[in-house]
Amino acid sequence: MKLTYRGVDYESNPLVVELIPGEMGGKYRGQQWRRHYPRHIRVPQPVAELKYRGVPYYVGDPLDVEAMKLRRQPKAIATEKTGQKSGQDLANAHLNHIRRNLEHRLQVAREKGDQTLIRLLEDEARQMMVGS
Repeated sequence: MKLTYRGVDYESNPLVVELIPGEMGGKYRGQQWRRHYPRHIRVPQPVAELKYRGVPYYVGDPLDVEAMKLRRQPKAIATEKTGQKSGQDLANAHLNHIRRNLEHRLQVAREKGDQTLIRLLEDEARQMMVGS
């Protein structure tokens, strides 16, 4: 349909909404009337992996999200084989660094002859042995 507004011509393409007749609504001036509801066509939400403040989350249909996670799973395994360490390896490396640091501090305390510091560091070493 061709329309004009303030001298500017434009085409109007109204949106066609399919209606579904509902239950009878009642009578008005002797005529029955029915409610009509728009027919909704479900448009699936696209699946996306998003991040908010460094925390990943997913949007979309839960089944599609799980399928996407499964498709990406082989990539995660491949990155572990390329040199990334597992959580247990990192925890062991961290514990080794703490032990080496403690040994170095104990050695310096012995060289200085500080008996109080030596006792404290030896207590710390015993606590590490009990905790691990």
